[in-house]
Amino acid sequence: MKKSLLVVFAVVAAQNLIAQTGPYWAEDVAPILYANCTKCHNPNGIAPFSLMTYADAANEASNIQQAVTGRTMPPWPPDTSYTRFAHERTLSQSEIQTIDDWVNNGMQQGNLANAPTPPVYTGTAEIPNPDLTSQMPVYTVNTATDLYRCFVVPTGLAQNEFITQVEVLPGNRNIVHHVLVYQDVANTCINLDNADPGPGYTSFGGVGSNTAELVAGWVPGQGKYQLPANMGIQLDAGTNIIMQIHYPGGTFSQVDSTQVRFTFSSGTVRQVALAPVINHWTNMTNGPLFIPADSIKTFHAQELVVLDATLISIAPHMHLIGREISSFAIDPQGDTIPLINIPSWNFHWQGFYNYRQPVHIPLYSTIHAYATYDNTSSNPWNPNSPPQNVSAGEATEDEMMVIYYAYLNYQPGDENIIVDSTLLASMPDSFPSIVQTPQLYNPFPVPASGQELNVQYFMPTKGNVVVDLIDVNGKIVRTQSVSAYAGFNQTIFETSDLAAGTYVVRLTSGNTTRSKTIQL
Repeated sequence: MKKSLLVVFAVVAAQNLIAQTGPYWAEDVAPILYANCTKCHNPNGIAPFSLMTYADAANEASNIQQAVTGRTMPPWPPDTSYTRFAHERTLSQSEIQTIDDWVNNGMQQGNLANAPTPPVYTGTAEIPNPDLTSQMPVYTVNTATDLYRCFVVPTGLAQNEFITQVEVLPGNRNIVHHVLVYQDVANTCINLDNADPGPGYTSFGGVGSNTAELVAGWVPGQGKYQLPANMGIQLDAGTNIIMQIHYPGGTFSQVDSTQVRFTFSSGTVRQVALAPVINHWTNMTNGPLFIPADSIKTFHAQELVVLDATLISIAPHMHLIGREISSFAIDPQGDTIPLINIPSWNFHWQGFYNYRQPVHIPLYSTIHAYATYDNTSSNPWNPNSPPQNVSAGEATEDEMMVIYYAYLNYQPGDENIIVDSTLLASMPDSFPSIVQTPQLYNPFPVPASGQELNVQYFMPTKGNVVVDLIDVNGKIVRTQSVSAYAGFNQTIFETSDLAAGTYVVRLTSGNTTRSKTIQL
């Protein structure tokens, strides 16, 4: 009997010893959740529960474990082994293992004094002084099923403008699942709005207008989108902004008034085109897009590239029975340029994906895309039971094969632009480039009185840089000395306390000096 008790005590002691080795929520798990999950999983977020505290995480431990080990959360459909994008919402295998071990070892709290400071989610705008704000009318959501509602807001622009920054601010983060922002100079969407009772109108696929152009997109956790230096998307004079907002099913008596904020360039920019280069109506090679009931079909589309292009982002689009979609380019030498691969399509998690660095698509390359559709009863997203024939269209039961590409005319060095700052730590000391000296680009926004001034510049090699902001009297009112990376860099100056007027931005690196005259 005494021997049996000793064995029991030994087992308990061993278990306690294992438990004391962690991982711990405070030291190990909280940093992962705060960095990757709580932008949605907070008391005011779109997710169904919060993960801000130890108690929150412990209560949902089994759900967290299942989601991260199954790689369904954080939601990031693109295959990261195929192409890398900026600001990916992914966990490393080490982070997944940490969460898995934490749950399996008893969800230990650890020392709360060692936990990182919880992030604060206030919904405060990152563009405090926009050049244009488009806000939808107040709308009360009452829906048992997923609702895709479009709202039209005239801009009243007297001339064409070029967007350099855009930010979507959901009016109610608890119910706004995602937002697609279009522009349209035609009145088609206004007429649809007028014909539908209440603010806005319901439209599942696009916004119901063949002339509408996609401008931007938003998903939970996303902040402002800033185009690379000296690039802009044209917003037409007199155009209308159309917001297509996805409200999830089971939303009742909830009020929303989402807005979109834009910053425009005051100088010359390189125009970015945003177009459905791949689509099922012009360049499908084995169309038409028709998927018979109880069938699985794969379609191919291709397009010859007739300009030397720089690609900065991509946005695939299908509906509910879409299962896979991919795109790549073949250059004139026969080399493959991977663009995107989504092996498990989910309509509810579609997005606009920005490359970590722009991709060069040489003249006379061919862009290809493949899309697979599962119109069988084994597809859990099939809207029809039993399955019905599906053809192209914008309704819920229809399908689409569309990929938007954001591109512009290529300039040497474009592929060295850093879009995702997490890349900077791994940048090389120099770039093989025809640009041999530091280059200073037009600072923005201008005028920048009361706003942050963004100064962007290119360094052919790693080196020390001094950036000065000088007033008309020759006084340096702002200065920053940095060890700059090879490639594109930026310096931010706060200007809220500076008087409006003429200033000079000066960049000095070694024996090279560059300057730009601006107005605040």
